[in-house]
Amino acid sequence: MKLVEQRISDRRILKLIRQWLKAGVLYENVLEISELGTSQGSVISPLLANIYLNTLDRLWEKYGLTHGKLVRYADDSVIICKNKKSANHALELLRYIMGKLDLTLHPVKTKIVCLWDGKEGFDFLGMHHRRFNKLEKMEDLMENYT
Repeated sequence: MKLVEQRISDRRILKLIRQWLKAGVLYENVLEISELGTSQGSVISPLLANIYLNTLDRLWEKYGLTHGKLVRYADDSVIICKNKKSANHALELLRYIMGKLDLTLHPVKTKIVCLWDGKEGFDFLGMHHRRFNKLEKMEDLMENYT
C-alpha cells in the first residue's frame, strides 16, 4: 500500500483499494480471505501489479539495460537478450530485484530459452513465440495450400 500511496493521493480511492484487498473471494459458496495481496485474476490485480512492479521497471532501466530489454505486462514479463551470458546476468539481476520487492519468480515459468536455432520457443500473453526463417515458412505454407 505504501507504493500505491506514492502514486495515488485520493483518500477515497485508497480506502476502496484497501477494502478490495480485504474483501476475499467466493469459491463455490465458501468465502476465502487472503492475508496477502489480491487473488489471481481479480479485476484490480493488473492495476496493483503495475503499480508495485513500477519499481522493477525503474530499477531495470537503471541497472538492467546492458543485459537485455524487459517487456512486461502486469505480472508477466520477458527479457530479450543478445546471448546466453547476458541472459544469465539478466536472470540473476531479476531474481535480486524481485527479492528486494519480497517477490519470487515462478520456478516452472522462469527459464532461459534460446531462439537462435528456431527449435525452442516460449509462451507470452497467450501467444507462442519462436524464431523461424521467413522464406522456409512461406514454402511450407505454399506446400500445404496446394
